[in-house]
Amino acid sequence: MAGLTSRRWLTKAAALSGCAPRGAVQLRAVGGGARLRGRRVAGVERRCVRLVHTAAGAAAGGEGEDRDKPMAFWLFACSGMVFGIVMVGGITRLTESGLSIVDWRPVTGMIPPLTDEEWGAEFAKYRSSPEYQQNPDLDLSGFKQIFFWEWFHRALGRTVGMVYFFPLVYFVAKGRVRRHGLGKRLAFLGSLGGLQGLMGWLMVKSGLDHDTFKDNSKATVSPYRLAAHLGLAFLLFVGLGTTGVHLWRGTLRKKVTDPALRSMKPFIHASLGCVFLTAMTGAAVAGLDAGWIYCEFPYMGEGIVPPSSELFLEKCAPFWPRNLYENPVFAQFAHRCMAMSTLALIAALSIKARNPAVAAALANTPAGRALLAVQILTVWQVSLGISTLVNETPIPLAVLHQASSLALLGSLTTLQVLLI
Repeated sequence: MAGLTSRRWLTKAAALSGCAPRGAVQLRAVGGGARLRGRRVAGVERRCVRLVHTAAGAAAGGEGEDRDKPMAFWLFACSGMVFGIVMVGGITRLTESGLSIVDWRPVTGMIPPLTDEEWGAEFAKYRSSPEYQQNPDLDLSGFKQIFFWEWFHRALGRTVGMVYFFPLVYFVAKGRVRRHGLGKRLAFLGSLGGLQGLMGWLMVKSGLDHDTFKDNSKATVSPYRLAAHLGLAFLLFVGLGTTGVHLWRGTLRKKVTDPALRSMKPFIHASLGCVFLTAMTGAAVAGLDAGWIYCEFPYMGEGIVPPSSELFLEKCAPFWPRNLYENPVFAQFAHRCMAMSTLALIAALSIKARNPAVAAALANTPAGRALLAVQILTVWQVSLGISTLVNETPIPLAVLHQASSLALLGSLTTLQVLLI
């Protein structure tokens, strides 16, 4: 009886997986089916059950050999931590805490000062920086406050590195990375994380050069490096999250086949590019403190477009694009233009989704719900950006605005994956 039960499971599994021609399965009983007893029978049946479920999921279109929930959870955790790092980085920037740690110690820097002597030594190093020499009234108590945010930001970065690296070693050892064909992608994401951390230090270092601020200009980090640091974080967040969604659904090797859904891809790609560029112009606004000028909307002074004498600085000629990261007025104007362009593209995507064929394909699906999230987040993000500006960039609103931009980018990439 046990042998017959195992045969039925194997027959069903093979038929679903397409391994048996004409639905027939030929079993060779080694020593007779009756010899399968006890634990051996139970083990065979458990393996058959897993094969049946896997094959049935693949036939349903979404769950196949590429589905791996543990790896997906791991990548979701890393992506969520990158999201947190971006938020803390925003606070660090807005509280002007980013130059409080003047050296880079990737390992020993994880431990903050613990004794009065250690705090005194750390404060002495900071007192030699251009930022302190421009603000000599800062005492040790105030220094501890700004030190905390920069240390916390760096500690989170080191933590996400460990959370990424050690499980990756385990998954490689188990052969799961090779099975999914993810070796190159995960190596690239790890390298991207390392590059992002290095760019963070290079950004800080740009604000510690005395020669740069010898004309008594405000000690601050390079807007170019700030944008690169933020851009790498956005790319890392998207790469980790997208790979996680693919593994969750088992769609790593699949492509969009429905013509109606495929017609949405150009709109999604354009929206993704526009959201990313909007965030990069936002980095320019943050790097140049451009959120504290023209705190009104939609006008900038007497018109929607500021005077050309303010929009284009002579020092940026002949390479006028330099205005984006060296001219606060141009940076804010560019950010406004990109935000409105994003709104227009998401509106076009929403109109496309109302096409009868597309609407039918999206009805009651995860992709349809993801599109709704994109629409809500877009309106929310634009409203939040305007509120942040007209209220002269309060820290809570500014941090929420930055976090929402990352959430919008994540929802768009999720929508793209869910179309499969």
